[in-house]
Amino acid sequence: FRDEFPRLDIPATGLEGDWWLQMRKLVEDGELIVPAGHYFVLGDNRDESSDSRYWGFVPRENIIGRPLLIYWSMRSTAEDRADSTTPGDKLFRFAYAVTHLFQITRWDRTFRVVR
Repeated sequence: FRDEFPRLDIPATGLEGDWWLQMRKLVEDGELIVPAGHYFVLGDNRDESSDSRYWGFVPRENIIGRPLLIYWSMRSTAEDRADSTTPGDKLFRFAYAVTHLFQITRWDRTFRVVR
């Protein structure tokens, strides 16, 4: 999921079937409406994390912690976010991040306390 969320025509790979059916009922004018008392949560690694896009909303009572610190944040481009389908692609992206660490770090966000 990137630009096409929420996708209502067919379930995406890895999507919970019940969530896909529920999600379709909660879309108004292309916008997903989050019910009161629930949260739409995102993983800390959009390319490798499962999150509410895949398994649905999280009830407030299930949230037991809160964010404290952004320890590192990096800039990325659409090309960086392209799906890495092969181990070679992933290795190349990792090597690029390591060799360009200082250029891609978003210093204005790194080591910031979340308020």
